[in-house]
Amino acid sequence: MAKVIELGFNNLAQLNLWFKVKQGKTLTLADLPSIIPLRWDFFRENWSFLIDTLKQRIPSAVIPDLLEKQIVSLDQLITIQRSSQNQNINPFNSSNILQKYYAVWQNIPISTLPLSKEEQNIFTERTTEVSSFIETDFRNMRRALVDARDAIADEIGLTDADYNKVFNRGPLTVVRTANPSDILIMRELQNGILAIDFILANVGSLNTVSIDPFALAKLNANNPAIDIAQAKSGRLVRLEYGDTLQRLASFYLGDPDRWIEIAIANGLKPPYIDEVGEKIPLISNAAENLVNLAAVDVNGKNNINKFYINQPIFIQSNVVKTPDQRIIKAIKEVPVSGEIVLELSGDLDLSKYTVADNAYVRVFKPNTINSNFFILIPSEDELPESGINSKTPFFLEDAASDEKLAGIDLRLNKDFDLVFSPTGDVQLNYGVANAVQALQIKLLNEQGANPRHPALGLPVLIGQSTRDPVAIRETLINGVTRNVEEDNRFERIEALNVKIDNGVAAIQMVVRMAGSGTLVPITFSIVTG
Repeated sequence: MAKVIELGFNNLAQLNLWFKVKQGKTLTLADLPSIIPLRWDFFRENWSFLIDTLKQRIPSAVIPDLLEKQIVSLDQLITIQRSSQNQNINPFNSSNILQKYYAVWQNIPISTLPLSKEEQNIFTERTTEVSSFIETDFRNMRRALVDARDAIADEIGLTDADYNKVFNRGPLTVVRTANPSDILIMRELQNGILAIDFILANVGSLNTVSIDPFALAKLNANNPAIDIAQAKSGRLVRLEYGDTLQRLASFYLGDPDRWIEIAIANGLKPPYIDEVGEKIPLISNAAENLVNLAAVDVNGKNNINKFYINQPIFIQSNVVKTPDQRIIKAIKEVPVSGEIVLELSGDLDLSKYTVADNAYVRVFKPNTINSNFFILIPSEDELPESGINSKTPFFLEDAASDEKLAGIDLRLNKDFDLVFSPTGDVQLNYGVANAVQALQIKLLNEQGANPRHPALGLPVLIGQSTRDPVAIRETLINGVTRNVEEDNRFERIEALNVKIDNGVAAIQMVVRMAGSGTLVPITFSIVTG
């Protein structure tokens, strides 16, 4: 069991090394575990300095509690060994040294160590090796991480009978009781498994990282052996997490090798699918609809090249954890310092994003797609003439009747701003999601505010007396009921509850969709006074 866990952590180190080499990030001892045994003399002589530096990194560590515990444990090991009569023993030669102090090694950058020639050779060989990893390597790494995670679960008595049955695993004897560190270590392994799942979801780009679909199409334009069809129409489908262009091509076009047609139709370039993106921290507190970013990233690369007008980005922090999607309206570069100021769409409420809360924006690689958006599947079929003026879009022709009835419209975010694709195109909403969006727009508008549709919305309540909440509640119930009944996409209201407290009405309801009978819960609040 110990060997299985050790192998798992060595593969976790390989995975992290691959990510960092690809992204040009700083490497740590955890990424190159074969250097650790060579570092014992350095740690024994410099531990007093190293421990202070490590303690300073505890608050910002990935798992602070785990790092703190491992620092204490390593301190005890070094203290004991320093006073040992046998000074020739190297405790870093232990087979479990990587696993036991993994959080510590994660926080010691290789660049801070004076590497010997032997260590420099290890550094060069390993970084060169991982750069050539292929799909098989990642599948083998994933298997090792899963085995290590399951071995720890067996060892501490957290194994699951149903899981063992599904994967044909025999129950193992419990060795000890679980402690918080075990759970944190299992989480590290599970995060590695999820990361490999992401890599395998983009496996098509691993072996074709140097291929530009447009250049390839041009190169093969006169090659009779490769037929790139000329699309005449298409259908929009939501990209599912873990999908690849090859799978989409196989499912919709009947041939996985036709993935390049999907790439061309959507203007995609390597790596084609980017689910992770890049976090760029704010360098000052946001204000109104403006955010300030540094001129260069941690690797010295210019940030200005990562942005363009109408680009969708997400802004988030440790406090405001739900990503807020905004569109870049303007980009300004401050003279001399090169700092970047982004003017974003939406409300002027970005002051809630502060440096103290580790606020950041997340951007995705240009000309890529991810599961936040739809992707166009090209077709050689002619678009029917009737489709031009038809109420049913061509990509809903084969959909269920309730999906057609719900119609199609522009997708809006929670602030009712347009949602754009990575290429700057507006996104569409259809089906149940579109019907619910339409109803939310109606109910959050004041009745009479739209001159062309004076009955749309709820009655104006602000300014009315709040002494009679029963009357206000009845007014809201009548208004909500009327708006639902006037929309033929809904059959009826199944349940409706209005609760008024301190001038705010919390409305909870369940509506039944016309055609399918699907029940959809909707919750929102409005100010009543």
